[in-house]
Amino acid sequence: MTVIGEIKVKTVIKKVKTKGAPAYLVSFGDMMTLILCFFILLVAMAKERDFGLMARGIGSFVVQVKSMGLTGVLDAHEKQAIFEQMRRRFNLPPEDDPERRAAHEEAALSELVRAEDLAKLEPHDEVRQPRLASFDPDSDVLDAASRRYIDALVDTLRPRGEQTLSLEGHATDAGPKFQYDNSRLANARARAVLDYLVEEHGFDPGRVRAKAWFAEVTVNELSATGVDARLIIPATAR
Repeated sequence: MTVIGEIKVKTVIKKVKTKGAPAYLVSFGDMMTLILCFFILLVAMAKERDFGLMARGIGSFVVQVKSMGLTGVLDAHEKQAIFEQMRRRFNLPPEDDPERRAAHEEAALSELVRAEDLAKLEPHDEVRQPRLASFDPDSDVLDAASRRYIDALVDTLRPRGEQTLSLEGHATDAGPKFQYDNSRLANARARAVLDYLVEEHGFDPGRVRAKAWFAEVTVNELSATGVDARLIIPATAR
């Protein structure tokens, strides 16, 4: 037997090179992703920035609270220590301006808050009754009309549960009887309404508070010579 030969067949597979995205296009996509992330970061940090701006005045505000709105309660060293401590709590750098560090009263332009009144900052609802009583100039005597008006509203004014009734006296008409002291007259008017509610209608004196406005902010003369009422309902009572 004669072997003529062997035939070997070799299969060649040609790889076709597929085209991908150009290099510049990939770089452009990465750049757009970075820009998008940058704007997301800005939006996310916006609230933190607002908190930071608000916190810049917190040191002076706390100084006023600790001082109870009075001068001489804290010395300069104690005020400065409180001021710097509050800034550190908000991760703020020390204040470089010496005038701002010292001018705590000017930096805290919001109303002065006494330490015992901080509970008013707690969440609550309230029902207001403006001009519960009106008074003659330089007088804290309840007239017959005011008594009848209070008698008609007494059921809506009576505190229930955890409610408290706040009576706020106003005065811009103090005369010689009250030594031209409007705040003293305003307090006397609120006390007159409180005494009437307690004595004539049996209100719990521990649930009714008489207060006075030391500075009037209204331009209405009638509302600045009477007593307003607020029935305060704590959030925990709902």
